[in-house]
Formats: sequence, structure tokens, C-alpha cells
Amino acid sequence: MSQADYYQQHFANLDTVNGVIQARNELFKSDLILELTEKLKSASIEDKKVIGPQLNVLKKDIKESGDKRIQEIQVLQEKDNFTDFDPTFNSSKYADKSGHLHPLTLITKEIQDIFEKMGFESGRGPLVDTQWYNFTALNSPSYHPSRAMQDTFYLDGKDENGDYMVMRTQTSTTQIRYGESHTPPFRMFYAGQVFRNENIDATHDIMFHQVECMIVDENISLGNLKWLIQTFYQHLFATNDLEVRLRPSYFPFTVPSLEVDISNPFKDKPGSKIKDQDWIEAGGAGLVHPNVIKNIGLDPNKYQGLAFGFGIDRIAQLKLGLTKMGQFFDGDLKFVQGKRV
Repeated sequence: MSQADYYQQHFANLDTVNGVIQARNELFKSDLILELTEKLKSASIEDKKVIGPQLNVLKKDIKESGDKRIQEIQVLQEKDNFTDFDPTFNSSKYADKSGHLHPLTLITKEIQDIFEKMGFESGRGPLVDTQWYNFTALNSPSYHPSRAMQDTFYLDGKDENGDYMVMRTQTSTTQIRYGESHTPPFRMFYAGQVFRNENIDATHDIMFHQVECMIVDENISLGNLKWLIQTFYQHLFATNDLEVRLRPSYFPFTVPSLEVDISNPFKDKPGSKIKDQDWIEAGGAGLVHPNVIKNIGLDPNKYQGLAFGFGIDRIAQLKLGLTKMGQFFDGDLKFVQGKRV
């Protein structure tokens, strides 16, 4: 009997995959294998040329014999699984166990519905983008800190200009793409994933979700911007009492740039973790920089724009009363099913 036949017989009586794996591991540590391994360490060059191939053949026979038996077991298991198959199966008794959309998906859909009712059209954009769309067209020069390695994931692939591609760091990239293919006046929004090399903590992650909106028209003003933000958040939090506060800030793609605060919609909610706060930071906004209007291919002397964006994960945290962002991604089925304990 050859060594290969011996190993096939050794596995033939095993009827579980785990049993085959355990037996295979034991054979790899058998006296014969260990003896040849020790001889190989101290053997002369000529002897190694004999012992080495012999050892490799033994290991190969063990592996192939074990793999063959595993495949046989899996085929038998598949046949057994189908013996009880009922083509008339009625799933109605399992109706209460139907699937659930993820909380982030539900809130994103709610955000999309609000923007669409306000006359906005959804834009589109890739997760991997060029530095032109991610930085330059948005008025971020080459020396801007946001291009630094500590914030941006640069990839090995390059664009047609020889610049490294990046994982997009902001959904603002879709402003340029949408503007290139549409004629003003227009209203666009986009919700999607973005990537930054962040330290992961209760409110930050390397992948998160943003929503971006932009209006381009003639005679746009800060009054239009404040109305847009306040109307959106009043719908999102289902209250007409919500107020908006705008604070000076800086973003390269807007001028003036503003931080957005909203009055706390949970201030009087029993058990709210933020009931003592009067204001909540809720995004960034501003009038679109003339350079961005120009990079879209429009005349900044004729057209103006306003932009507003925020982190969906942060808003979801507020609405669901969560203490840490990690709950969205830890795979807890109770959480996905709406049990936010």
C-alpha cells in the first residue's frame, strides 16, 4: 500500500469536517514527519536534496487526502439538507422575523425624503476620486492642511495627471460633478460615505456618512441659507419651534463660512442625555466660493450658490439617544431591530 493510499484510508471513516481537520493536524505532527524534519535540520546538502522532497510529498499526500474527504463530506451534507426541502413551504408563521433596515439607512432615507420634498435632486459620486474633485475644484490649494496624510487616505493608483487617487474625504465632491452636467438654477443634495484617517472614539470613525446640499441661482443670500437649514431641521425633528444659530467659521469652498447650531429639540425630553444643552452643533454651511462656481464652469459674476452639510452619523446619534458611534457597526441584531438599550 502506498503512503497516499494509507492516508486516504485513514480519513475514509471520518464523517465530519472538524474530524478530518483534527486528524490531518495530528498526521502533520506524526513521528514520521517529525523524524524527517529533524533529519533535515542537520543533514548535508546532498542528503537534504533527498529528505526535503520526501517530506514535501508526505505533507502533500496528507493535505490532498484530507481535502478530498472534506469535499466528499460536504457533498453528502448538501444532499441531506435537500431531503427535507418542501417547495410548498409557507413562511407566514415567520413574518415577525422579517429583516430590518439599518438605523443609518432609515435616517438617510428620511433625510433624502425631506430634501426631495423641498425640491432637491440627488447627485452621484464615486467613493474613490481624484484630487481635483476632492480638493482643488473645492478651492483647497496644494498646501491646504486637509491634503495632509494624517487626514486623507491616498491610494497607489493615479489619475490621468499623475496624481494619486484618494478615498473621498467629503461629499462636497458631488457639488462639482453635478454642476458640470446641469444648468442653473438647480438644487442638489447627496448622502453617502466618506473616509478620513481619524482616531476612533465615541464620536469619530475612519468611515462615516455625510449629506451635502447646494443651490445655485442668481441673487442667492444668507437669508435663503438660514431658511433652508431651519426648514430642513424642523422637518427632521418634527418641531416648528426649532431655531438656528449661525457662527463664523472657515471652509475653503465657502465665503462667508458658518458653523450651524440648532436649538436642542430634546431639551424637555425625559431621560435625554443632552437635556441640559441649549444648542447643538449641527453642521457647516456658507455661500459657495466664487472659485468653486468658476470650477464648475459657471460665471461667478452671474451665479451664486449656497451650501450646507452635516454628518448623518452624528444626527442619528442624537435622534436615537446613542452614546457612541460604534453601536452602528458592532453587528448587534437587537440594535438593528430597534431595541436601543
